[in-house]
Amino acid sequence: MIPASELRGAHRSRARLALLAPRHWPTWLGVGVLRASLSLPLAARLWFGARLGDLYYAANAKRRRIAAINIALCFPALDAGERARLVRGHFRRAAQAIFYIALFWWGSERALDRVLTVRGLEHYERARAAGQPVITLHGHVLALEASLVLSRYFPHVGFMKPLKNPVLDHVMTRGRERFGGRVFARAGGLKPLIRALKAGFGASYIPDEDLGPKDSVFAPFFGIPAATLPTLGRLARLTNAVVLPCFARLCADGRCELWLEPPMPSFPTAGAETDAAAMNAVLERAVRTMPEQYLWTMKRFKTREDGAALYE
Repeated sequence: MIPASELRGAHRSRARLALLAPRHWPTWLGVGVLRASLSLPLAARLWFGARLGDLYYAANAKRRRIAAINIALCFPALDAGERARLVRGHFRRAAQAIFYIALFWWGSERALDRVLTVRGLEHYERARAAGQPVITLHGHVLALEASLVLSRYFPHVGFMKPLKNPVLDHVMTRGRERFGGRVFARAGGLKPLIRALKAGFGASYIPDEDLGPKDSVFAPFFGIPAATLPTLGRLARLTNAVVLPCFARLCADGRCELWLEPPMPSFPTAGAETDAAAMNAVLERAVRTMPEQYLWTMKRFKTREDGAALYE
């Protein structure tokens, strides 16, 4: 297996003196405050997170409305009061998750082990022992950043969308690579990821985003036809990889749990729509175990079969 440092196509953030220009000082201040929050007790971080979430909820009517639309679509059995509580709970959890990101990016391994529980590593180990490439399937859950710890145990890579803010892009890239993993820019296509899989790396893949009708198929997600890229099936077929669902959640006791499930059975199939439906079913099952922790502020159902503008 080639060293992670020699992977072709890995994203490189701009670590240069220009990042210290005065216009970037407010961003560095925010990063410093977030990193300094690690010195606070976890209970204090969660309290501050909940208060920030309430402010986020009150100040961002646009995202509040998107979350309300998504939750109404996905949980039609809930009454108006239950849906409203779920929306508010989502905003609180989203803000609390920021403090966990600080732990995942900068916290000591001892601190990580006190807060993070990892289950199901035996599924990954079994696939590697059999000589099979591994793709871990993730969704846009609030504790998604916890998945970067996979590279503590196995050589692992993933995709990211580079950020417009160069300071945040640099900090996020360094945080995601802290255990020796590497990330590829999504715009670079699948070739770098395929090379990494064939070289013996595992790879994270996060497909639950509406990227428009091009190359997408419509597959049910919470019973709603959702524009879905069927790329995961093609990627697994090209590399003969097994697909292990992998999710993370914030627990009521303040801990975080990351778990891997057994390989998706009979995947991939010969049909793009069938693969997309199977993938969305796995994601939906995970979200139902933590309904307030999915990224409901994302326009997941933006592309509609009838062309209607859902979020306008």
